[in-house]
Amino acid sequence: MADNVNGKVVVRPADLRASGGVARGLGEELKAPVQNAVTTSETVAGQLTGWSIAGGLGQLGTGWSKPLADLRQRFADTAANLDANAAAHEATERTIAGGLAAAPQGAR
Repeated sequence: MADNVNGKVVVRPADLRASGGVARGLGEELKAPVQNAVTTSETVAGQLTGWSIAGGLGQLGTGWSKPLADLRQRFADTAANLDANAAAHEATERTIAGGLAAAPQGAR
C-alpha cells in the first residue's frame, strides 16, 4: 500500500504478495535453527543424566518447542492472509472494471 499524489491509499496486489513471500520465507528460515536448538538441548540433557542441570536443559528444549512452532505458524498464516487479500483486491478490481465496461452510456 502507498499513498499516491492525490493522498488516496493505493493497494497493489503485487506488493501484498511480495510481503506474503517475505513472511513465508522468514517462517521457513526459522525451521532449521529452531529444530536444531530444540534437538541440541534435548541431546545435551540426555548426555548430562545425573547432573543437576540436565532436567532444566530438557525442559528448555521442550518448553520452547511449541512457542517457536507457533511463531512459524503465525508467519505462514500471515503469508496466506496477504495472498488472500491480494486475490480479493484483484477480484474486486475485475468486478468493478467489468461493471464500468457494461454500464449503459448516457444520452448525448
